[in-house]
Amino acid sequence: MRTQKSSNLKPVVNFSTMADMLNLSTSRCYQLLDAGILPKPVYCTRTKRPLYTEELQQRCLEIKETNIGANNQYILFYVPRNKSISPKKIKTTNINPVYQEFAETLSSMGLDITPKEVEKAVSDLYPDGIDGKDHGLIIRDLFRKLKSN
Repeated sequence: MRTQKSSNLKPVVNFSTMADMLNLSTSRCYQLLDAGILPKPVYCTRTKRPLYTEELQQRCLEIKETNIGANNQYILFYVPRNKSISPKKIKTTNINPVYQEFAETLSSMGLDITPKEVEKAVSDLYPDGIDGKDHGLIIRDLFRKLKSN
């Protein structure tokens, strides 16, 4: 992480903005402030809110970069996680989702079965297809057939 140039810093920021600049939560920043790792902010006399001047912002960013706190203690900062949630890799197959559902149901009934095996068993049991048939009865027939194998 590079320290931001002073031209990119604002003349004054509030505490939560400083936490965002450090890629830390405000609660973590308060912990670091209480431990003496981060420098104490200045307080607005009118609102009594904590503020970070440009110099204090620069100092906080240096602490994050060097891992040496304002009290000269070492502190480790971890790399922040990506905020975007990436979808799990899903194997795309040409298996009918109904067969996937059947396989999951049969698996919960104690059979170690794949959707591909379910598809084969369905085609053996129902050569004309399963359209309009009760899924409970199909599961029963599949269980009996696959259990006997």
